[in-house]
Amino acid sequence: MPTDEVSRTFHLVGASYAVLAMTDPELADQPFVAGLNHLGKHLEDALRQGQADGSLPADLDPVRQADVLIALNHGLGTTVMVGQRTPDEARATFQHHLDTLFRS
Repeated sequence: MPTDEVSRTFHLVGASYAVLAMTDPELADQPFVAGLNHLGKHLEDALRQGQADGSLPADLDPVRQADVLIALNHGLGTTVMVGQRTPDEARATFQHHLDTLFRS
């Protein structure tokens, strides 16, 4: 979440890379998608661990939920960057999703 100068710069660079990857297939195939895939795999592993320890439902699809978490974080980060939401509002929305997920 872009909450300070460093994380705002990181989000801006990431968003810029995403736009470049949309127009340059080599960028899409290389670091941008690879980074997202790496993050997705880590989230999937964490979600599977949550299933194994009983804190998440057994029928949860870790791959889809990892996709949702990444998309939610990126989207909320962008709403912070453009001033639609404050960082606290964005964090509250993300926390709401996590609370719902772990209550299932």
